[in-house]
Amino acid sequence: MDRIKVLIGSRQEPDIEAMLSDIPSGVEVHFLPHGDPLRAHIADVEILFGHIGEDAISEANTLRWAHQPHAGVEGFMYPAFKASDVMLTNCRGLYGTQIAEHAFALLLSLTRQIPTQLEFMKTKHWERVPCVELAGMTMGILGLGGIGRAIATRARAFAFEVIAADVEPINKPDTVSKLFGLDELATFLGQTNILMVCCPSTPETHKLLSHAQFNEMPDGGYIVNVSRGKVVDEDALVAALRSGKLAGAGLDVTYTEPCPPENPLWEQENVILTSHSAGASQHIRRRAMQLFIDNLHRYVAGEPLVNVVDKQKGY
Repeated sequence: MDRIKVLIGSRQEPDIEAMLSDIPSGVEVHFLPHGDPLRAHIADVEILFGHIGEDAISEANTLRWAHQPHAGVEGFMYPAFKASDVMLTNCRGLYGTQIAEHAFALLLSLTRQIPTQLEFMKTKHWERVPCVELAGMTMGILGLGGIGRAIATRARAFAFEVIAADVEPINKPDTVSKLFGLDELATFLGQTNILMVCCPSTPETHKLLSHAQFNEMPDGGYIVNVSRGKVVDEDALVAALRSGKLAGAGLDVTYTEPCPPENPLWEQENVILTSHSAGASQHIRRRAMQLFIDNLHRYVAGEPLVNVVDKQKGY
């Protein structure tokens, strides 16, 4: 039988390379040489572990499947790739635990004034500060995929009332008391004290949260965004923070990344910015490679792959 050529877009750690000993027979794995452009090595590749951009897709004559080793796939959503027959899979479902932990770290840092108290610590200054108790508030989760569901599970332990909104007509999990569609966004936001943004970046969600949406929320609420910055109109967010409509924002993502130095979010006192690090975990590289290897066995056996992305929807 013809051998299946797999190209790994970036060299992995040694222990992950050892995992590749479990690949099916008939598959040969190659690594993209460090610093080399993908387009110089993609011509005879059938399976790619990594991203392929517009500069290389025209050279991918034999490519049938690309695996994104992260969850977000907007970088693949250019016309030539969307129109191609190349199947796309991603790592959704592998990030819920660590991103949920990060979301609560941002929220609690805001409500317990941790940045202020860290500044006190630098000068050995002792002063009590006002803090906000969260129990009994309503948390609204925008996007109830793997990350949203992980947040919902943890929110119940904090004694939140948990509601959610999603673009898809999904079944309501037990961790959520009410589930809304995007056509009910105003009603959803009107009940939300703590807004957790967990939805992907698509044309439908681009600047989904703007002036009108923030105005729907009760006064003094918080927003935490651990998904994609382009879901939020940042001018509207800054206005809501400065007016006091929102009490604070915890943002792991911004509209433009890296966040430009001139962005006013850097200097907004009731904002905590982290550098798109919510998905970081000591376990994620191994999880991502194991998912890919499991799918590789399915591919060779002619079985359906898991985590196939709908290229028209963008998730």
